[in-house]
Formats: sequence, structure tokens, C-alpha cells
Amino acid sequence: MRVVSADLWEPAPGRVLTWDVTPGAGPAPEPAPITFNQRNHLLGTAHGEPSVWITAAFDVAGPVDLVALEEAFRDLVARHPGLQVGAVRRPLEHAGAVGLVRHDPGTLVWQRADGPVTRTVAATREYLVAELGRRCAPFGYPAFLPAAISRPDRSTIVLGMDHLHTDAWSTTVVIDELAAAYAEHIRHTAAPVLALAGAVAASGAGTLAAARPTVVVRPTVEAATALPAVGPAYVGVDDPRLAAWHGFLRARGWALPTFPLPLGVPDGERAPQRTVVRSLADSATADAVAGRAAGAGASTSAAVLATFALAVHDLGGPTVLETLLPVHTRADEPAHRAVGWHTTTVPLRIEVDVPAPAGAGAGAVTGIVTDTAIAATGKALRAARELSAVPLDQLVETLPHPLRFPRRDIFQVSYLDYRRLPGHAAANGRRAHHVSAATRADDLQVWVSRTDDGLAVRARMPRTDVAVETIDALLDRWAERLTELASG
Repeated sequence: MRVVSADLWEPAPGRVLTWDVTPGAGPAPEPAPITFNQRNHLLGTAHGEPSVWITAAFDVAGPVDLVALEEAFRDLVARHPGLQVGAVRRPLEHAGAVGLVRHDPGTLVWQRADGPVTRTVAATREYLVAELGRRCAPFGYPAFLPAAISRPDRSTIVLGMDHLHTDAWSTTVVIDELAAAYAEHIRHTAAPVLALAGAVAASGAGTLAAARPTVVVRPTVEAATALPAVGPAYVGVDDPRLAAWHGFLRARGWALPTFPLPLGVPDGERAPQRTVVRSLADSATADAVAGRAAGAGASTSAAVLATFALAVHDLGGPTVLETLLPVHTRADEPAHRAVGWHTTTVPLRIEVDVPAPAGAGAGAVTGIVTDTAIAATGKALRAARELSAVPLDQLVETLPHPLRFPRRDIFQVSYLDYRRLPGHAAANGRRAHHVSAATRADDLQVWVSRTDDGLAVRARMPRTDVAVETIDALLDRWAERLTELASG
């Protein structure tokens, strides 16, 4: 799985196809539960924040079989209630200013739209990003865009989804299930493949060889998963996990963590987003890091986080790095195949145990990550994940002081081992991509991916000269620290 953002996406040109999906006649949609993340996301959008979408993209052989692909899209939506929910908006002063309703997938009307034949990567990206931004806005169902880029030799299937519908894990499920359903419908459909090679090769916009298919409504398939619960049950008021959350925030004056190094954005302002995608460690180095972590009684993610904290310290950061960590809430096997926003956030403190020698100034590069540091980070990571049992609604409600947001973005570091997720074995052959929207930023956000190729990072930050210098140096140093750990 390649994790990129829209500004770095390189979709090859071809005939662009999209589908308009609209609710048809039938019973009114029913109210659906809403999670803390979904509510905050919708409230932000209602107050003018840009839409945040995530796109699943992968390749298939030959030109697109339009009948098979539409059936695959329909099956996916019918299978996953997380793709059936739509956002509703009420006056912002209303106690329930935002909410969700669930649409019956059997009433949806699908209409294909034949887009342009693009000639360059840039033109293809520009067209798709504009359509994704327009069609994946959360208010108004659906907040997803089924699409494809058809070519004579190899085509790309695309499903863009507002964050309301999906998370990183879900993107792997979408790709795996869409690929399987598409292949199955190709094998069993009586309709011939609609080859678009002539249209793609033709000059100008071109026209498709067949008329647009008749719009029909089909029955749904059995849903694979239920709607997500609104969250874990509230814990007792004296629960130590709630107390730990309070303690973390109390020590920070009830403010969320921010990245401790300069990013060049004045308080209250944001800058266009810059994204960096790069390798941190090749496969052999990542395996060696995993071995060191296991020897210290910790996970690979603990070693990656420990080296990150030390790299920040090397550049003048603190001896205790405080950040937020997204963790999944998929508690059982059926949830592993669910599509939706199944994550929460926990606080994490990472202690750097490498003291600088006497006389060393701030930012001195000293020492290495020790087994003690890895073990301590592993312990902190396990304790942090225990805090995912505390509903974020309950946390906010029980704070003795209002939660403060020094920046619009939150400083977070995410780690995801894609080798454990659905469809991993086929991801490279499918050229699977997770593509996120590019918007504006005022803090650092980091996503680390573990695959068979090693460790890679996608970093999102403000596009300022200071942030470019700071984060480029940080990523270089982080890679160096991982190499040192692997060879130590």
C-alpha cells in the first residue's frame, strides 16, 4: 500500500469515468448512531473547515468492464453500513447540530458519467481531485465518489470517500473487496467487456462505443457488518484510565500537544499543506529494528516511536515528547472487515533516556536508542492503548476546565502495519494507493507504514521555509536513528 496525498498522486491518464449516486424513492432514511470523531469532523466542516477525503485506488488488467465495475461498487455499498450513512445538518446552536441517517442501498440510483480523456498525469490528477473535493463533501448523501480511469492495457479503479465513511484500515478493505467483486463479476457477467481503447486513442474528448446503461435499482446483498456503535461504554468516575487522561491534560494546562520544534506558522494562522512521502528503512533494516524491539520486550512501533522522539531531541526538542496516537477500535474478527471510521485517539509520552554529555548545547546529537528506552516506550504505548477504553465524549464532559486547542491540527504520530491488514499480499500487484486530500496545516502529522518493503512515512505540515528545513532534517535524522538501532 502506497500512502500519499493528493498533491503527490500520479494517476496515469486515460478515459475518466464517474458514477452519480442518488437516493431514490422509498422510506425516509433512519437515524443512525454517530461517533465522537464523526461529530467533530462534521462540526468542523459546518464551521467552514475544508472537506477531508480519503481515496482507495488500485489497478486492474485491461480496459474497464463497466457492467462488472458498477456491480462491484453496488455490492460494496450494500455490504457496508458505514457507506450507507449520510450527514444531516441543523442550526449550529442546536444541541444536535449534526447527525447521521442511514440510507437503504436498495433504493440508490446509479448513473454513469463519461468524463474526459486526459493526456497527462497532471490533467488526470487535477480533474479527479476537483471531482473528489466536490463529491466527497460530507453533507448530502453520498459523500463518496465511485470512479475509474480506463486504458487499453491497465486501468485504475477509484473510490473516494469523505473521512465520515472511512479510515486508513478501511481503505485496505475497500481495495480488497472491490478487486475481488470486480473479478467475480467479470467471470460471471454475460455482457461483453466494453473496450475503451479506441476512445482513449481517439483525438479530442472522444465518445464511448456504447450507450449509457439503463439506470436500474437492484436488491441489496447481505450486509457484512453492522453500523458502528457510538463508542465504548462510559467508565466509572474513579476509573484510573480516566484519571490518566485527566493527568496528561492537566500537566499541559488542559491543552492538546503541539509539535515542539518551529514550523514557521504564526499563532492562529495556517499555511497550504506540504506533504513528504519517503522511506525510513528498507526491509532488512526494518526487520532488524523489529528484532531489537522484540529483544527488549516491545513492539516494532515502540522502537519506531522511540527513535522518532530521539530524532526530535537531536534537533533541540524536549527529553519527554508528548503527542497523540490514533488507535483502531476493531475489537473482534468481523470488525476487521468493516468499512468506517473505527479509530480513537490516546495520549502518549515518550521519554528520551540519552543524556547529553556535560557542556553539550541544545540539539547536540549524542547516544543511541537503548533497549531500556525501547522497553520504556513499549510500556508507555501499552498503557496509552488502554486509554482507548475511555469514551472521548466522557473525557470532554468530565474535564474541570475547557479543553484548549493551541492549533487547528493536532500533533499526532500514527503507525500501521499493513502486512496484517486485508489484501496485503496482493497490494503491490494491484498498485494499491491510499490518497488523502491536501488542504491547509499548522502542525505536524505523521503516518508510518510498515510493509514488506520496510518502513515508510507520510508527513503533513505547513508549507513554510521553516517547516521545510525542520521536517526534512527531522526525517533524515529519524532514518539515521533507525539505521543505528538496526546495526547496534
